[in-house]
Amino acid sequence: MFPLSRLPLDTTARVLRLSAAEPLRGRLMDLGFVPGNEVRPLFAAPLGDPRAYLVCDTVIALRQRDAATVAVEAE
Repeated sequence: MFPLSRLPLDTTARVLRLSAAEPLRGRLMDLGFVPGNEVRPLFAAPLGDPRAYLVCDTVIALRQRDAATVAVEAE
């Protein structure tokens, strides 16, 4: 288990839990970052922040500090 922010590009992982406080936690869950869902980082901005993630067939951009609140497990 490690933070989503450390997942290498084009690697699929499964969301385990969220450690973010409200309202960020609710927003992440609304976007599909729900325990059990698959997520995959697609690409990063030139300086590495933010990164784009594929979750629930949607591409979502997240800042590294927000992605760090999502615990994942590589498949």
